[in-house]
Amino acid sequence: MDYKKYPAKELKKHRNLINESEPIISIITPYYNAKEYIDTTFISVMNQTYPFYEWIIVDDGSKDKESVDKLKEIAKKDKRIKIYHIENSGPSQARDYGISKCSKSTKYVFFLDSDDMLDSTILECLYWTLETNKDASFAYTKEINFGEQEFIWENYFTVERQKYDNLLPISTMVRKEDLIEVGCFGIKEKAMYEDWNLWLKLLRAGKKPICVSSPLFWYRKSTSGEFGRAKKNHEMAMKYVKETAKQIPDDIVEPIQYPRYGDKYAMSQDFNMVLPDYEKDDKITVLYIFPWMVVGGADFFNLDLIKRLDKNKYRSIIITTTPSNNPIRQDFEDYAEVYDMSSFIDRINYLNFADYIISSRKVDLVFVSNSEYGYYMIPYLKGKYPTIPFIDYIHCIDIYDPRKGFARCSRDVKEYIYGTYSCNNATLRELKEDFQIEKAETIYIGTNEKKFDPAKFDKEALKEKYKIPKDKIIISFICRLSEQKRPEMFVEIAKRVCKEDNRIFFVVAGDGPLMPKVKAQVDENFKLLGMIKETEEIYAISDATFNCSSFEGLALTSYESLSMGVPVISTDAGGQSELIDETVGALIHYNDNPTPEIFEEEINNYVKETIRVINNLDSLKRNCRPKIIKGFTLDLMAKKFENIYTKAIKDEKNKKVEPVSKTTYELALEGFYQLYFNYTNEYYERNLGIYPTAKKTKHAKMYRKITNVLYRYGAVKEGKDILEFLRLAKHFIVTLLILIKKMITGFISGIKLLFKLIIYYLKKFFTK
Repeated sequence: MDYKKYPAKELKKHRNLINESEPIISIITPYYNAKEYIDTTFISVMNQTYPFYEWIIVDDGSKDKESVDKLKEIAKKDKRIKIYHIENSGPSQARDYGISKCSKSTKYVFFLDSDDMLDSTILECLYWTLETNKDASFAYTKEINFGEQEFIWENYFTVERQKYDNLLPISTMVRKEDLIEVGCFGIKEKAMYEDWNLWLKLLRAGKKPICVSSPLFWYRKSTSGEFGRAKKNHEMAMKYVKETAKQIPDDIVEPIQYPRYGDKYAMSQDFNMVLPDYEKDDKITVLYIFPWMVVGGADFFNLDLIKRLDKNKYRSIIITTTPSNNPIRQDFEDYAEVYDMSSFIDRINYLNFADYIISSRKVDLVFVSNSEYGYYMIPYLKGKYPTIPFIDYIHCIDIYDPRKGFARCSRDVKEYIYGTYSCNNATLRELKEDFQIEKAETIYIGTNEKKFDPAKFDKEALKEKYKIPKDKIIISFICRLSEQKRPEMFVEIAKRVCKEDNRIFFVVAGDGPLMPKVKAQVDENFKLLGMIKETEEIYAISDATFNCSSFEGLALTSYESLSMGVPVISTDAGGQSELIDETVGALIHYNDNPTPEIFEEEINNYVKETIRVINNLDSLKRNCRPKIIKGFTLDLMAKKFENIYTKAIKDEKNKKVEPVSKTTYELALEGFYQLYFNYTNEYYERNLGIYPTAKKTKHAKMYRKITNVLYRYGAVKEGKDILEFLRLAKHFIVTLLILIKKMITGFISGIKLLFKLIIYYLKKFFTK
């Protein structure tokens, strides 16, 4: 998280609305001598993508004239802003007063303090999550803390824990009728944890919360704020909290937490929502449907493409479909409007939300890449919007997937797709020959030769930064540590290389599900850096990079490495041979389903070629960067896509398509349920150390108690460290047991083989 990228840098210009509505959401802000920060709060409110709100600011008896004048100034800027003045009574009574002034049309109340900030999509996301979960009463998002402290606040909600630890931020959206039912805040004293008490009152009344996992609320940390004052008055402030908490059973409600599995056999339904409809303007609006925004080649391709489109001609909107932390989301938000659907709605409602975005934003073209859900939305959406072209981009054929990955998805809906594009000719041939996708062509991804320029970096200083040996030849392995990348095989190759040449040191830059296994196998010749966003710095310290992936398109790391003048030792999977050859590195043949002997030969070939590259570094390095400059740059790639967009929109202008039902998408939900289930579990395990499925086991109660104790005593990190140790210990013990079992069975098999050989030769001898 880059805390300097707060969401109120500038006031955005919205398109004109076709429709109007009375306020559906009332934002309530208590205000007291808050001239210092109210301007950034104002910008963050005005930038909201959901426009049907009113902003009620209650001046709680400000003494500072400039602060009062600032309110008058703000009120003139937008008709949705309403200012009220009361005698100083504290934020609790100020909020209650604001609630009493809400419009009759208000369905939801959203609380916002005068020094905090909002992501531009927060109202829209919370509105959608509450409208699609009718049994829920209030909703909140992951919290970004900034100011005197900087950290992300995210917790797995349980009623039991909420009774002794406030898990909700003040900026929460609540159904107005439920607020009124529980008597709103109802606390007259100041600095009394009034928001915590309100959430407990809602729980006591059986009202269900929703946790949205996107980080959309920015909370300013300050010891001089109301929360800081309440902490100083802790004993008195806890009076109301304890009194309310003791009346709440631990199982009174089952909270909704995103991401969540959803119903495997769900059916789409319509919702009676009040949604905006914007006028069409001169810009071409492109909707991108991606799985996530992580540190991977496909994701950086997406970012580089959107970043390079002419901003005067194009508008970009992104919706994502797979549970993730989305570590490079902020980078995308610099160029696009972003919605992580997995963080606030169920899978079944992805189609409704995509439909809404296309309709309300007047989308001109839809671009799908690497998202199963995106592909199976296409038939219905194309049937509803026949003049909008749908295109897709395929990076590689997934040999581990029985369906062969996204090529199969593309084939299933190819009659609705204007054009399919791939990053290399090898994948293109497979698309045409194996999947009968004729409307396909290659567009090489390329790289940013200006960013990945070795002249910009101090190699020795960066080695010092990352604590890398200065007297070693550095080979880097830069990727997500997943099965596709074969990191365990890489470690074995690296160890053998080190035996051949002790000058070599290996750096691993990346994270992923196989990180624990890699940690368990590396030795003193390795440095694990985890996920690194500034990969250009890793190339700068490298003498070569390594890629033994089992399948690829044409790896972005290969482009970047060559641009930095760094040779690449690579598998020949996918289109790697279209970029890598012996003049810029080494290419090793990948063997699909090899015998042990062939697999051993492949490892030996990697070792042999790695040593060759190291012995010829100077001549190879001279060839790398010129190859990129000559024909593989991002600017060229973006220009080609701009031409494709223009032509596709023109060609589809008068297209007619028969309406299509939502059945195709609903069936896809069933087929991809287990995959989504796994991603959801991975999200909770990696981020919170929580196992959602554990609540169904006999150990659930004990597990929750241990978790609550860790949280209560601030020992979550220590608990995770212990858990990581136990995981590795378990892996070691299981591996050891397997080894012992194989050793015993091998010994027995050896005796049997020896016995059979003796019998064979005895028979042969006596036959003679």
